[in-house]
Amino acid sequence: MNGAPPGALGIPGRVRPGEWLRKQRVGAGLTQEDLAERSGVSVRAIADLERGRTRRPYPSSVRALAQALGLPEAAGAELVARYRAGGDADGNTASPSGVGREASVPRQLPSGVAHFAGRGAELAALDAVLCGGGGGGPGVVISAIGGTAGVGKTALALQWAHQVADRFPDGQLYANLRGFDAGGGQPTDPADVLRGFLDAFGVHPERIPHDTESLAALYRSVLAGRRMLVLLDNAADVAQVRPLLPASPECLVIVTSRRELSALAAREGALLVQLDVLSAQEANELLVARLGAERAAAEPWAVTELASLCARLPLALSVIVARAAAAPRLPLAALAAELTELGGRLDALDVGDPAANVRTVLSLSYRHLPDPAARMFRLLGLHPGPDISAAAAASLAGLPAADARVALRDLVRASLLNETAPGRYAFHDLLRAYAAEQSALTTSAAGVENTTRRTLDHYLHTAHHAHGVLYPGRELMALPPAAAGVTAESFGGKASALAWLEAENQVLLKIVALAASAGYDAHGWQLPVVLWTYHNVCGHWHDGARLHRTALAAAERCGDLSGQAFALRGLGSFAMSVGNFAEAHECLSSAQSAFASLGDDLGLARTDVILGQTLEYQGRYREALAAVSAALSLSSGHALEDPNMALVRASALNGSAWNNAQLGELSTARANCLQAIELCRAIGYSPGEAGTWDTLGVVWQRLGDHASAVTCFLNAITLDREMGNRYDLAMVLLHLGDTYALTGDGVGARAAWEESVLILEVLHHPTAGEVRSRLGSLTLRSVAR
Repeated sequence: MNGAPPGALGIPGRVRPGEWLRKQRVGAGLTQEDLAERSGVSVRAIADLERGRTRRPYPSSVRALAQALGLPEAAGAELVARYRAGGDADGNTASPSGVGREASVPRQLPSGVAHFAGRGAELAALDAVLCGGGGGGPGVVISAIGGTAGVGKTALALQWAHQVADRFPDGQLYANLRGFDAGGGQPTDPADVLRGFLDAFGVHPERIPHDTESLAALYRSVLAGRRMLVLLDNAADVAQVRPLLPASPECLVIVTSRRELSALAAREGALLVQLDVLSAQEANELLVARLGAERAAAEPWAVTELASLCARLPLALSVIVARAAAAPRLPLAALAAELTELGGRLDALDVGDPAANVRTVLSLSYRHLPDPAARMFRLLGLHPGPDISAAAAASLAGLPAADARVALRDLVRASLLNETAPGRYAFHDLLRAYAAEQSALTTSAAGVENTTRRTLDHYLHTAHHAHGVLYPGRELMALPPAAAGVTAESFGGKASALAWLEAENQVLLKIVALAASAGYDAHGWQLPVVLWTYHNVCGHWHDGARLHRTALAAAERCGDLSGQAFALRGLGSFAMSVGNFAEAHECLSSAQSAFASLGDDLGLARTDVILGQTLEYQGRYREALAAVSAALSLSSGHALEDPNMALVRASALNGSAWNNAQLGELSTARANCLQAIELCRAIGYSPGEAGTWDTLGVVWQRLGDHASAVTCFLNAITLDREMGNRYDLAMVLLHLGDTYALTGDGVGARAAWEESVLILEVLHHPTAGEVRSRLGSLTLRSVAR
């Protein structure tokens, strides 16, 4: 259109924006399908906007619609503003965050230090912030704790946070920002922290934006009006912290960093608390408390000497206490003499006295380790972190699991390793630096290479096993044998496989980066591809996209066209999941070309199915049908002898059925569903069978055979409950309730919709509003009768 329709430059104040948008479309002579094709916004999204079901849409979608309607830019901006205001004709508003007040309360604070001593003045200064004696004025209250490594910043922050946690009933958030990662890793991206915080509040992945600025805005909206405590540990600098600050004066933020954070004081009004080493009295009190009064009283001068030799640094004091505890009959004077004799220093924590530095203390503890524990300590310095399981440590060292556990227990007893959860271990960053230093001094290049290979193989093969247990019937990439000494983990069922993937998620991100940096390009693309289904199903779309970008670069470096094809297909699927359809089309098109040049019909057919989903999400049903038809053509004749191709064919048949149903071709849709169900049953592919029963139920419903529809939906519900597939279960219950309502069974409809809305509200999915509307209509009809 060349001109704007009359009235396009002003939306009357009492007119709903959705109603106004519909009038513009109708006035332009366009159907919703026409507008979807012109704008690239799906038909479903347009329908939801016009009906007022979407109160805070993406501005880019609204602007695309305005442009497709030929409206002036000013009208598009006004429409965005009206939607962003969240009001309807009666002035009602929708929650900008998409998070209900019933969301679970996060309690993320780690446990505090068992023997905390001293810091009375600092605790009093922090208390004054909450009593009106300082802080950020009208904005968020911020306390920034600074000081050198090992001085006890985190211990103080946790001690105070636990003391005041009851004053923040809406919960506590915690993040280690890894500003000073001894392993050489990059500080944590604020965007990743924000996604984790939003996930803790149950914000659905579909509502989480891409860029840091939008993530921060949504985070501030979620925390608005809440009394929250946020602990940001080990910050790199102020720039890393600022996006993570809430805006509400009801919130408290505690930041720790080795760097001075004076800019937070200047701009945000933060209270700065700079920690020095403990006073002589505090250091002595800590040693007495942990050594025991009787032992300390027998050699009081030795206690004072140990405190001095440890530079009164809390980390060093903790290590020397562990050394003393391991030798209860050793005189403290002998321990002090031994410490004095050791040379060397940990350069990052040189306090000016050659004897009083952390490396000296760590050397003392390290030299008394049994040989297997000392070797484990050195090899752990080659692991990227942030933590490691006992099973992974066994593969890293090439040891039987029992021997690895003994070595790990020895390290924990020596305070050279922390057991952060049962069977999981982590270094303090100074300990990681020291372990890496010892490894560099004593491990040959071949030893480093072998350790790295065992580590990568452990995670790759264990992830492969988890995928096979979680998603039976899905194609599994063939892997070369694991290196000698690797014992990949196995799983007794889906719950344990999923638990492993969730526990190792952050580790796997670093393992892929390690593979890329160490030149193991095959691992660099294989591991992301193995994790593809998990990241898709569990909504870790941003992590999946990041890993697949690494995978694509690795596959390109080693010239592996198959790896490039898999990586491109994964990137396309993640772009589709977050609504970036232009990128999805570009990546999937490149993947199609790669698979075609390889003669890989299976890879090409599966890519066609994903392209069909992408088009379906945009409401382009005829194009989607053409894409899945290509997959059906490729799979023809292969499905009987190849289970992987049978799975793809079943998925394509279901996609064809759904798109045909949207286009009114119900007979064809029904026939496709029956074929898909038969294939899914033949290969044991329960997710595909459940999804196809749901599609067939919708087809029978539209044909008017409600009894058959109910049977199909109940079949799908049974399978979804067995798999724990909550979102699909909620959608089937929605369809079942629709069918009951059509037959006049209000009781059945209410039961199905109530269960559906409960699940969707837990997931914070926008469809919950649609189901609530159905329940409201039932209530109104009951009142009318």
